[in-house]
Amino acid sequence: MDALLNLAAVRLCTESEGPGKRFALWVQGCLQHCPGCCNQQMQKIETAHIIAIRDVISLIEKAKKTFEIEGVSFIGGEPLLQAKGLAEIAFWCRQNNLSVLCFTGFSYENLVTSDDQYVQLLLKNTDILVDGLYDEKSPDTDRDWVGSKNQKVIFLSNRYKHGIEYEKKERCMEFLISESEILSNGWPF
Repeated sequence: MDALLNLAAVRLCTESEGPGKRFALWVQGCLQHCPGCCNQQMQKIETAHIIAIRDVISLIEKAKKTFEIEGVSFIGGEPLLQAKGLAEIAFWCRQNNLSVLCFTGFSYENLVTSDDQYVQLLLKNTDILVDGLYDEKSPDTDRDWVGSKNQKVIFLSNRYKHGIEYEKKERCMEFLISESEILSNGWPF
């Protein structure tokens, strides 16, 4: 049976959620509830949009063809709560020359000692992990993609050079405007 994901949002192409052009998945649900989180509407553990992994992969293929994306970003909510489905997507990305960036409130040290096989598979197929709880009292304006100074950018492969998170001189925010709504992502401050 095809694994399912509970998603809050999807962007076929973004340049503010990791290096280069990326496909971004925001998962629904987080147990951390960090004060000041910019995605508070994604914290509640509730059904948002249930989608099959094969359908997500079809969207990624479309984004790769249409926008020439270089990778996929997993954001939340808390991606590690849906490690099984995201591990499957990350494995597919690795097989199709797409990088993976994963944001998590969990520490890398705790994740590498987890006995959850899907957490381990996700880490194995992730290129960059941004870990740590968001601390609203210590915002980070020097590094790209990172919310607060306590969070770490951990390179789990050699695909990107260390320090890439400092290359942009300005934080960016994107807006997607349709007939019915205005959506934003990126640095919210």
